Amino acid sequence: MLSPSDTNMAIGADPRDEQAIARLYEIKGRPPEKPLTLFVRDPSDWRRYGQPDGAGIAARLVESFWPGPPFLIVEATGQVPHERVQHEGTVSIGCIANPTWREVMAQFDGPLAMTSANRSGTVDDDTLVDLDLARDHVGDRVDAIIAEGPPEAATRATTIVDVANGPRLYRRGDLTAEQLNAAVDAF
Repeated sequence: MLSPSDTNMAIGADPRDEQAIARLYEIKGRPPEKPLTLFVRDPSDWRRYGQPDGAGIAARLVESFWPGPPFLIVEATGQVPHERVQHEGTVSIGCIANPTWREVMAQFDGPLAMTSANRSGTVDDDTLVDLDLARDHVGDRVDAIIAEGPPEAATRATTIVDVANGPRLYRRGDLTAEQLNAAVDAF
């Protein structure tokens, strides 16, 4: 499925479906050692797949910003549905605010594994993948296209906060360190 996120167009698959995950990696040309991000519809669902940190940083970021950026890298629980959605005992979890994506997820039972809808290694990390670029890269190989793009206000890829090995900013996006510090004072 090709769908909007809060910043990029993304491709996603059911993380409980081995064939769907393998196909997503094939479509994107993604190296097998690069995990996907796991997306939940309900902000509280992150605790099913990620372990709370002792300082409560993940919980405060979720409370302050979700649905919406940032993505959080946290220690994985045994409930993470596929090894390609975790890396060395951690999982990246997001909760998208995009209303179109949220409508789709209301019909889906469980999380969704996603990544940006471009072929791996073809665009810079700061390049936003719009609908036209996504169609050019992967559109002819997905089963469904939700043809509404991400919000025009986005200027960078989503901020990623690594709580498991930090806290630290893993990737800077439109959500700034100052905004994160207002919630957790850790950056």
